[in-house]
Amino acid sequence: MAVPTGVLWKRDLHTAAKHTLLRRYVSAWFPIMASQFRDVGITFFDGFAGPGAYTNSSESSPLIAMEHALRGEVTRWGTQTRLVFVEDHRGRAEHLTNLLNARFPPTIRPPGLEVRVRRGKCGDLYGQAIAELGGWEGPVFANLDGWGADTNYEIVQRIGQQQSSEVLVTFEDQFFIRFANGEQEAGERVFGRSNWRRVDRLNTAGKKPFLLGLYHQGLHTAGFPHVLTFEMIDEGGHSLHLFFGTTSDVAVRKFKDGLWEVDGVSGQRFRDPRDPDQMSFDILRPDFTPLANGIVELLGGREHSMAELCKHALLETIYKETHVKPVVDSLLEQRRVELARTGRSYEDRVLRLAEQSLF
Repeated sequence: MAVPTGVLWKRDLHTAAKHTLLRRYVSAWFPIMASQFRDVGITFFDGFAGPGAYTNSSESSPLIAMEHALRGEVTRWGTQTRLVFVEDHRGRAEHLTNLLNARFPPTIRPPGLEVRVRRGKCGDLYGQAIAELGGWEGPVFANLDGWGADTNYEIVQRIGQQQSSEVLVTFEDQFFIRFANGEQEAGERVFGRSNWRRVDRLNTAGKKPFLLGLYHQGLHTAGFPHVLTFEMIDEGGHSLHLFFGTTSDVAVRKFKDGLWEVDGVSGQRFRDPRDPDQMSFDILRPDFTPLANGIVELLGGREHSMAELCKHALLETIYKETHVKPVVDSLLEQRRVELARTGRSYEDRVLRLAEQSLF
């Protein structure tokens, strides 16, 4: 999609899916974090907030955040909740401010809710905009949905230093593939280093995995031990990548719950871009072959408990923990794996590769 020049533009399928995913995730994030961080408060930061609406939709990330911040199960804790929206375009910033005031008048907002719209570039304002409301005192969820090459690595690093903070970053690999020999300033900002330029020396098939792997590692280095990477593919075959960085196993689980519910609802499909053999799949009729192959590969190194296999699926694949048991049951039936030790719990139940039979 071309970068829009007006105040409003049409919402595309990728954006619709991102909004569905964001809504489902923050529906859990706001009440959980509000209950856990009553002493320091919580912050939702939207670095590329936009006008708050589209020509064909009244849904947007700022409105989603406002709706969930005002829910009773959030406000009941009395936690200071800060919503910080940064938008560079003057007309869009004004439209967003007016829309928020009309839809959620200040008179209905609880005392602990602070809302701020700041006009300017995200990279210039993020630190000050969050600090003005005391946001660096507690955890920050940063929605960094720029145009694919707008999120400075410095922002990701700063968020990564915050206790229990998270980032959701939109990433467009094609920009860096096209301009590795030309527009290098954006690459230095996004990756934080110049090593991304090696993409220009790789063959076509190796360019995307290299860039995605490099950014994945960059989020780890920034302070996010758990990083989900997935590719969104619309009905026309166009793709866009999202990265979710967090410090919490629980957050990964909640985010995946939302991810697996989006498919089949928003006209999107997903795949793990780190697995070149995995085709996109419909979550209503998923293909578990990559998960089965991954489990077999793990067991080729040593025995693993069911608990370990579930943790691997959660943190290292696009699949959920609940997918492991039916896949393992199928592998047992096929005699590709066998039980080395059994027990009541997943920690006690240990698997290994099955002995290969000659007959």
